[in-house]
Amino acid sequence: MRVLPKTDADYPPMLLVRTDYRDDDAWQRVLDALDKPWVFDEDDEDNGRSKEEIVRVDDPAWADATPADVLAALTAPEDRDSDGGGDEDGEDAAESGWPVVFLADRASMEGPEPTLLAVSPDPEERTAPYRIPALETPHEMHCNLAIANMDFDEFGD
Repeated sequence: MRVLPKTDADYPPMLLVRTDYRDDDAWQRVLDALDKPWVFDEDDEDNGRSKEEIVRVDDPAWADATPADVLAALTAPEDRDSDGGGDEDGEDAAESGWPVVFLADRASMEGPEPTLLAVSPDPEERTAPYRIPALETPHEMHCNLAIANMDFDEFGD
């Protein structure tokens, strides 16, 4: 069963869902890129860098999952009844607490530089998921979305 964590943190960690399991070396390249901090102030070597905490969902149950699959899991009720079905109290993906969800999919792993698919959990967001470089951009995007400094569509330009 596909399950995603929920969060109620004021400043949640970054959520990364691996959906491609064909190449562990490519997955490691994605993780290595995410391990590098975002430099937002080059003049301040001590405090001008940020690396977001990451919750990694690395479960083969998510193999080949689509953005729609991920959003459905975010809106699934937490309490399941005995037959595996949920109750009627599902929530909007935006209420899951994640400002953005990043997918490490097949395209993320295939290019010369790792990328991620950025997906907005907000059902009112009209911007389709889009690809971003895995180096620095996810940290910057997550930070700015988590504090409502920027909107999801502003990173897709």
